[in-house]
Amino acid sequence: MKESLWSKFSEMISTNDKENKSSLANGILLFFTLVTVFVIPICPIQYLEFLFTCSVTGIVVFSVLSLKQNHKFIRSFAVFSLMVIWSSYFVDTTFFRLGFRFINFFFFLYLVFSLIKQISSISTVTFKVIVDSITGYLLLGFAFSLIVTAISLTIPGAYSASINGDLETKFIEPIQNNIYYTFMTFTTTGYGDIVPIHPFSKSLSVLIGVSGQLYVAIIISMLVGKYASSKKSEK
Repeated sequence: MKESLWSKFSEMISTNDKENKSSLANGILLFFTLVTVFVIPICPIQYLEFLFTCSVTGIVVFSVLSLKQNHKFIRSFAVFSLMVIWSSYFVDTTFFRLGFRFINFFFFLYLVFSLIKQISSISTVTFKVIVDSITGYLLLGFAFSLIVTAISLTIPGAYSASINGDLETKFIEPIQNNIYYTFMTFTTTGYGDIVPIHPFSKSLSVLIGVSGQLYVAIIISMLVGKYASSKKSEK
Protein backbone atom coordinates (compact mmCIF):
# COMPACT_ATOMS: atom_id res chain seq x y z
CA MET A 1 0.00 0.00 0.00
CA LYS A 2 2.81 2.38 0.97
CA GLU A 3 4.72 1.57 -2.21
CA SER A 4 1.61 2.17 -4.29
CA LEU A 5 0.96 5.59 -2.74
CA TRP A 6 4.61 6.55 -3.03
CA SER A 7 4.75 5.50 -6.68
CA LYS A 8 1.70 7.63 -7.43
CA PHE A 9 3.23 10.59 -5.62
CA SER A 10 6.51 10.13 -7.46
CA GLU A 11 4.64 10.05 -10.73
CA MET A 12 2.85 13.27 -9.84
CA ILE A 13 6.04 15.21 -9.03
CA SER A 14 7.98 13.87 -12.03
CA THR A 15 8.93 16.57 -14.54
CA ASN A 16 9.95 14.47 -17.53
CA ASP A 17 7.40 16.03 -19.86
CA LYS A 18 4.83 18.78 -20.11
CA GLU A 19 2.05 16.65 -18.64
CA ASN A 20 4.08 15.81 -15.55
CA LYS A 21 5.11 19.43 -15.12
CA SER A 22 1.41 20.28 -15.04
CA SER A 23 0.93 17.55 -12.43
CA LEU A 24 3.69 19.09 -10.31
CA ALA A 25 1.90 22.45 -10.46
CA ASN A 26 -1.35 20.74 -9.39
CA GLY A 27 0.40 19.19 -6.40
CA ILE A 28 1.93 22.51 -5.32
CA LEU A 29 -1.44 24.23 -5.82
CA LEU A 30 -3.02 21.71 -3.44
CA PHE A 31 -0.21 22.33 -0.95
CA PHE A 32 -0.77 26.11 -0.92
CA THR A 33 -4.53 25.57 -0.66
CA LEU A 34 -4.11 23.26 2.35
CA VAL A 35 -1.75 25.75 4.00
CA THR A 36 -4.15 28.65 3.43
CA VAL A 37 -7.19 26.83 4.81
CA PHE A 38 -5.67 24.81 7.66
CA VAL A 39 -2.30 26.32 8.66
CA ILE A 40 -2.54 30.10 8.16
CA PRO A 41 -5.50 30.55 10.58
CA ILE A 42 -3.44 29.15 13.50
CA CYS A 43 -0.35 31.28 12.81
CA PRO A 44 0.63 34.10 15.22
CA ILE A 45 -1.43 37.24 14.74
CA GLN A 46 1.59 39.45 13.96
CA TYR A 47 2.54 37.29 10.96
CA LEU A 48 -0.94 36.31 9.84
CA GLU A 49 -1.56 38.99 7.23
CA PHE A 50 1.82 38.55 5.52
CA LEU A 51 1.62 34.74 5.49
CA PHE A 52 -1.95 34.88 4.22
CA THR A 53 -0.92 37.19 1.38
CA CYS A 54 1.99 34.92 0.45
CA SER A 55 -0.13 31.75 0.48
CA VAL A 56 -2.85 33.31 -1.68
CA THR A 57 -0.11 34.47 -4.06
CA GLY A 58 1.08 30.86 -4.31
CA ILE A 59 -2.46 29.71 -5.10
CA VAL A 60 -2.84 32.28 -7.87
CA VAL A 61 0.54 31.52 -9.47
CA PHE A 62 0.28 27.72 -9.45
CA SER A 63 -3.38 27.74 -10.43
CA VAL A 64 -2.37 29.25 -13.76
CA LEU A 65 0.40 26.67 -14.21
CA SER A 66 -1.91 23.77 -13.31
CA LEU A 67 -4.56 24.49 -15.93
CA LYS A 68 -4.18 22.72 -19.28
CA GLN A 69 -6.10 25.46 -21.05
CA ASN A 70 -3.74 28.27 -20.03
CA HIS A 71 -5.38 31.13 -21.93
CA LYS A 72 -4.11 34.68 -22.12
CA PHE A 73 -7.25 35.78 -20.25
CA ILE A 74 -6.51 33.69 -17.16
CA ARG A 75 -2.86 34.81 -17.15
CA SER A 76 -3.88 38.46 -17.35
CA PHE A 77 -6.54 37.93 -14.68
CA ALA A 78 -3.91 36.31 -12.43
CA VAL A 79 -1.47 39.21 -12.85
CA PHE A 80 -4.22 41.72 -12.06
CA SER A 81 -5.26 39.63 -9.06
CA LEU A 82 -1.67 39.58 -7.75
CA MET A 83 -1.44 43.36 -8.08
CA VAL A 84 -4.61 43.79 -6.02
CA ILE A 85 -3.45 41.23 -3.41
CA TRP A 86 -0.17 43.01 -2.69
CA SER A 87 -1.72 46.46 -2.97
CA SER A 88 -4.14 45.50 -0.20
CA TYR A 89 -1.18 44.35 1.90
CA PHE A 90 0.89 47.51 1.53
CA VAL A 91 -2.05 49.95 1.39
CA ASP A 92 -4.32 48.94 4.26
CA THR A 93 -7.56 50.57 3.19
CA THR A 94 -11.11 49.27 2.99
CA PHE A 95 -11.13 49.84 -0.78
CA PHE A 96 -8.17 47.55 -1.43
CA ARG A 97 -9.25 44.96 1.12
CA LEU A 98 -12.69 44.68 -0.46
CA GLY A 99 -11.20 44.75 -3.96
CA PHE A 100 -8.83 41.94 -3.03
CA ARG A 101 -11.69 39.76 -1.83
CA PHE A 102 -14.16 40.36 -4.64
CA ILE A 103 -11.60 40.04 -7.45
CA ASN A 104 -10.08 36.90 -6.01
CA PHE A 105 -13.52 35.42 -5.35
CA PHE A 106 -14.28 35.55 -9.07
CA PHE A 107 -10.77 34.35 -9.92
CA PHE A 108 -11.07 31.30 -7.65
CA LEU A 109 -14.61 30.65 -8.86
CA TYR A 110 -13.32 30.60 -12.44
CA LEU A 111 -10.49 28.32 -11.31
CA VAL A 112 -12.89 25.85 -9.66
CA PHE A 113 -15.03 25.62 -12.80
CA SER A 114 -11.85 25.16 -14.88
CA LEU A 115 -10.74 22.32 -12.61
CA ILE A 116 -14.16 20.67 -12.89
CA LYS A 117 -13.98 20.99 -16.67
CA GLN A 118 -10.47 19.56 -16.58
CA ILE A 119 -11.66 16.62 -14.46
CA SER A 120 -14.59 15.92 -16.78
CA SER A 121 -12.33 15.84 -19.84
CA ILE A 122 -10.20 12.98 -18.46
CA SER A 123 -11.49 9.50 -19.31
CA THR A 124 -10.07 7.62 -16.32
CA VAL A 125 -9.71 8.31 -12.61
CA THR A 126 -6.06 9.06 -11.87
CA PHE A 127 -4.21 10.37 -8.84
CA LYS A 128 -4.04 13.77 -10.55
CA VAL A 129 -7.82 13.81 -10.96
CA ILE A 130 -8.28 13.14 -7.24
CA VAL A 131 -5.83 15.96 -6.42
CA ASP A 132 -7.77 18.33 -8.69
CA SER A 133 -11.05 17.30 -7.04
CA ILE A 134 -9.76 18.01 -3.52
CA THR A 135 -8.20 21.29 -4.62
CA GLY A 136 -11.42 22.44 -6.26
CA TYR A 137 -13.45 21.66 -3.14
CA LEU A 138 -11.12 23.57 -0.82
CA LEU A 139 -10.78 26.51 -3.21
CA LEU A 140 -14.54 26.85 -3.55
CA GLY A 141 -14.90 27.00 0.22
CA PHE A 142 -12.03 29.47 0.50
CA ALA A 143 -13.53 31.65 -2.23
CA PHE A 144 -16.75 31.91 -0.24
CA SER A 145 -14.75 32.87 2.86
CA LEU A 146 -13.53 35.95 0.97
CA ILE A 147 -17.13 37.06 0.39
CA VAL A 148 -17.98 36.37 4.04
CA THR A 149 -15.06 38.61 5.03
CA ALA A 150 -16.24 41.34 2.67
CA ILE A 151 -19.75 41.23 4.12
CA SER A 152 -18.46 41.36 7.70
CA LEU A 153 -16.43 44.46 6.78
CA THR A 154 -19.17 46.30 4.89
CA ILE A 155 -22.30 45.36 6.86
CA PRO A 156 -21.92 45.89 10.62
CA GLY A 157 -23.77 43.22 12.56
CA ALA A 158 -24.12 40.88 9.57
CA TYR A 159 -22.88 38.04 11.78
CA SER A 160 -23.34 37.35 15.47
CA ALA A 161 -20.46 35.50 17.14
CA SER A 162 -20.34 33.89 20.58
CA ILE A 163 -16.54 33.60 20.41
CA ASN A 164 -13.72 35.90 21.38
CA GLY A 165 -12.87 38.53 18.81
CA ASP A 166 -14.80 41.01 16.72
CA LEU A 167 -15.74 40.10 13.17
CA GLU A 168 -16.05 43.75 12.19
CA THR A 169 -12.70 45.20 13.28
CA LYS A 170 -9.36 44.63 11.52
CA PHE A 171 -8.40 42.45 8.58
CA ILE A 172 -6.23 40.13 10.67
CA GLU A 173 -8.90 39.04 13.13
CA PRO A 174 -11.72 38.03 10.75
CA ILE A 175 -9.68 35.72 8.52
CA GLN A 176 -9.48 33.05 11.22
CA ASN A 177 -13.16 33.28 12.10
CA ASN A 178 -14.42 33.63 8.54
CA ILE A 179 -12.54 30.63 7.14
CA TYR A 180 -13.84 28.60 10.09
CA TYR A 181 -17.42 29.83 9.67
CA THR A 182 -17.41 29.34 5.90
CA PHE A 183 -16.27 25.73 6.02
CA MET A 184 -18.67 24.91 8.86
CA THR A 185 -21.43 26.20 6.56
CA PHE A 186 -19.89 24.70 3.41
CA THR A 187 -19.86 21.23 4.99
CA THR A 188 -23.29 21.85 6.63
CA THR A 189 -21.77 21.18 10.08
CA GLY A 190 -23.05 24.43 11.61
CA TYR A 191 -21.86 24.55 15.22
CA GLY A 192 -23.85 27.76 15.75
CA ASP A 193 -21.12 29.83 17.40
CA ILE A 194 -21.20 32.22 14.41
CA VAL A 195 -24.67 32.98 13.09
CA PRO A 196 -25.75 35.10 10.08
CA ILE A 197 -28.07 37.92 11.13
CA HIS A 198 -28.47 40.19 8.10
CA PRO A 199 -30.71 38.96 5.24
CA PHE A 200 -27.78 39.17 2.83
CA SER A 201 -25.54 37.05 5.06
CA LYS A 202 -28.38 34.56 5.57
CA SER A 203 -28.87 34.21 1.81
CA LEU A 204 -25.13 33.76 1.35
CA SER A 205 -25.06 31.01 3.99
CA VAL A 206 -27.72 29.11 2.04
CA LEU A 207 -25.70 29.51 -1.16
CA ILE A 208 -22.53 28.29 0.57
CA GLY A 209 -24.23 25.21 2.04
CA VAL A 210 -25.95 24.25 -1.21
CA SER A 211 -22.76 24.79 -3.24
CA GLY A 212 -20.77 22.50 -0.96
CA GLN A 213 -23.27 19.68 -1.29
CA LEU A 214 -23.64 20.13 -5.06
CA TYR A 215 -19.88 20.04 -5.56
CA VAL A 216 -19.57 16.77 -3.67
CA ALA A 217 -22.52 15.24 -5.52
CA ILE A 218 -21.29 16.30 -8.95
CA ILE A 219 -17.67 15.31 -8.46
CA ILE A 220 -18.43 11.95 -6.82
CA SER A 221 -20.92 11.01 -9.54
CA MET A 222 -18.37 12.06 -12.17
CA LEU A 223 -15.56 10.02 -10.60
CA VAL A 224 -17.75 6.97 -10.06
CA GLY A 225 -18.94 7.13 -13.66
CA LYS A 226 -15.38 7.36 -15.00
CA TYR A 227 -14.21 4.53 -12.75
CA ALA A 228 -17.11 2.29 -13.81
CA SER A 229 -16.54 2.99 -17.49
CA SER A 230 -12.84 2.25 -17.19
CA LYS A 231 -13.62 -1.08 -15.51
CA LYS A 232 -16.02 -1.99 -18.31
CA SER A 233 -13.43 -1.18 -20.95
CA GLU A 234 -10.93 -3.47 -19.23
CA LYS A 235 -13.27 -6.48 -19.50
